[in-house]
Amino acid sequence: MLRTFALAVSVLAFASGLSLAETTLSTGQWLASDVYKASVYDPSDQKIGSVTNLVIDSNGNVTAAIINVSSGFLGVNQKDVVIPFKELKAAARDGRDWLVLNRTKDELMTAPAFNNTGAPSDYRNR
Repeated sequence: MLRTFALAVSVLAFASGLSLAETTLSTGQWLASDVYKASVYDPSDQKIGSVTNLVIDSNGNVTAAIINVSSGFLGVNQKDVVIPFKELKAAARDGRDWLVLNRTKDELMTAPAFNNTGAPSDYRNR
């Protein structure tokens, strides 16, 4: 009986957390967990990639997002690109939130690749 009660409480707490995560983007309060690994779509609702990392400056501001973009058969051609974080917008429909970027997959595939030794300097101060 005690195990059943503990399981029920755990499930309820988990469901409450999911509910909170579903509403944070549209309220303007973004959690890192809402953004990290989130799918990114273009304005026509086509998936263009996923957020793989965030760039944080020395003042603690998130300045850019690293998006993994793939194309070709089974995502053979893939790369990480950096975009200014302020270009990501939250969209909501039917109670769901997602991230939208006003760029196409083709535009991101032709953008300079991000590498771990440093991001291209063009993402700063946009």
